[in-house]
Amino acid sequence: MTVTDALTPEERTAPVPDAPITGGVTLINRFRVAPERDDEFLALWTRTSQYFRGQPGFVSLRLHRAVSADADYRWVNVANWDSEEHFRAAHGSDEFRAAVSLPGWENFPSSPMLHQVVAEASAGDQ
Repeated sequence: MTVTDALTPEERTAPVPDAPITGGVTLINRFRVAPERDDEFLALWTRTSQYFRGQPGFVSLRLHRAVSADADYRWVNVANWDSEEHFRAAHGSDEFRAAVSLPGWENFPSSPMLHQVVAEASAGDQ
């Protein structure tokens, strides 16, 4: 991906659901990152995540890295929000647009999608 192929802020935001949803949502955003660019990606992600941590409705986030260097999407961000409305408000601001337009992001294509929990289990559940 070149600078001219860089994703727009809208393309870095999960699409609108097919139908209205209520309750919490989880953003799962996969990133293509070449192994030699891990440090650059992590620095950009950390800087951008600071913005989200201060937004109304933000619950938590986790960043995962694949244990195999040849995975297509080696990094996965999982962020929980109180509602889709809170998610959209945080992703519709000028501050968000500026954060995901920082130089360097063009090197890390992503695939954001909102999800809702439909089943859950914990250790010890029967």
